[in-house]
Amino acid sequence: MEDGKSPYLPRTFLAQLSAPDRQALLRLGVRRSFSAATTLMVQGELDDRVVVLLEGRVKVSRVDQEGRELMLDIRDSGDLLGELAFIDRESRVAAVSTLEPVVAVVIPSAAFRSYLERAPHVGEVLRALVAQRMREVTASSMRAATADTTARLAERILDLADRYGVPVEAGVLVELPLSQVELASWIGASRAGVAHSLQLMRELGWIETRRRTLIVKDRVALGARAVL
Repeated sequence: MEDGKSPYLPRTFLAQLSAPDRQALLRLGVRRSFSAATTLMVQGELDDRVVVLLEGRVKVSRVDQEGRELMLDIRDSGDLLGELAFIDRESRVAAVSTLEPVVAVVIPSAAFRSYLERAPHVGEVLRALVAQRMREVTASSMRAATADTTARLAERILDLADRYGVPVEAGVLVELPLSQVELASWIGASRAGVAHSLQLMRELGWIETRRRTLIVKDRVALGARAVL
């Protein structure tokens, strides 16, 4: 962008870099396009690349010992993928797959490491983001252990509204690239539990749902329920 401002969400890696740093970083790799439901990274694999999202969203998930998929997060355009394996040079702790068509830059780890040596301030940004995500994972785990399904779902809906919401006449419109099964996996609940909580929220007038979209109609009520 001509004014040097980032077009990416504030919490993402690229958004926290200057325009020259972003340009230098993206020149290190190859720009590629991926269709929806494409696996970008495999849990347990040893890999020698990082991926920077330019367009689209992906989900980060992990399969437990019983074969259940546990969704951990959504990553947005501007996010860096594969940072943990890059830092400790160990196998991937989670899988990454596209929720919608994605455009990304694939960068060899050696090139990225060399770049960080030349631009240590970018490495500081990376370390701060990793620490922030670790804190978020810890907080989420504690919430999952103490809050019921409706509270966890209310909190997640508000988070999605903050990240992706668009003001409309009826409230805040949120496009969800997730199925109810994925949403349930994300908050550590059953699909039936999520369906029941969504129905309750609709009946109370807090939200309106459509296929892969919802409208937040009463943010105050959702916020109050999220802390119960």
